[in-house]
Amino acid sequence: MSKKIIAVALDINNIPFVSDDELILTLEQQKIWYTTNTQAIEVPGYIKFFDNLINSFFKKFFKNKKRQNSLRYNYFTKKVSHYLKTHDYDEIIFENQKLKSSILPNFKNKSKYVAKDSSSIV
Repeated sequence: MSKKIIAVALDINNIPFVSDDELILTLEQQKIWYTTNTQAIEVPGYIKFFDNLINSFFKKFFKNKKRQNSLRYNYFTKKVSHYLKTHDYDEIIFENQKLKSSILPNFKNKSKYVAKDSSSIV
C-alpha cells in the first residue's frame, strides 16, 4: 500500500517535484506542468476586497509598502486545517515553516502526521 502524501503551498513553484499520486493544495488556481493533481482553495471576493483595503491603508500610512494579504493567508490556513481534519494522509509537505506552524496547531491529531517543510526535502 502506498503512502498518501499531501503538499500545501501558497506558491506551487516552491514545492519540490511530486508525483501524480500526491495532492497539492494551493491558494487560488495554480497549475504546474508535471502534475495535474492540484486542488485550489478559492478565496471569496469579500476577503480579497478587505485584504486590498487593509493593504492600501498600510501602503498609504506606513513606510512598509509590502503587501501582507493576511486575510487571504488566514482563510487559506483555516481551510487547509479543515481539509486535513476530514481527510487522512500519511505525510504532509509544507511550503515553509511559517505555513506549517500556522496550520498544524489548528487540529488535535497533529502528532499523527509526518510534517516536513519543502526546504528540508530539496
